[in-house]
Amino acid sequence: MVSVRRRWRVPGYSMVFWACFIALVLLPLLALAIEVGRYSFARAEVAKAADAAALAAAIEIDRSVFRETGLVVVTPQAWAEAQAYASLNTGYLSSLGVHAMVTGIEVDNGNRTVEVVVSANLERLFPSIIPNIMVSEVGLASVRAETLAR
Repeated sequence: MVSVRRRWRVPGYSMVFWACFIALVLLPLLALAIEVGRYSFARAEVAKAADAAALAAAIEIDRSVFRETGLVVVTPQAWAEAQAYASLNTGYLSSLGVHAMVTGIEVDNGNRTVEVVVSANLERLFPSIIPNIMVSEVGLASVRAETLAR
């Protein structure tokens, strides 16, 4: 009969333990860290696109109404300009087949700001285990007298 002391001296037990530890603990943690990093980068790119879209929408205001009344009214082409700028600022996501879309433009006449919401479905970046990962970010731009000179 093998004594208890002798049993732990048999070579190979520690190798099996570390192989199981790496396979069951470290590799899933590494995969999670990579996916969280990818999600954070994609979300930052959507936020960048929202900021650019807000600036584009702030440029496309009805200048005559703004001069006469001080109210911010966006022109009909503001939506198209905002979408164009959002698309131009999501190069990495577009190369992976993820396209950011402008989903809303709101005007705050009290603060003279234009708020643009940009959304993207990140489903293509992640495994099919997590379907429909929608990310929405808000971009905010102020309308000032400098935007009238064009």
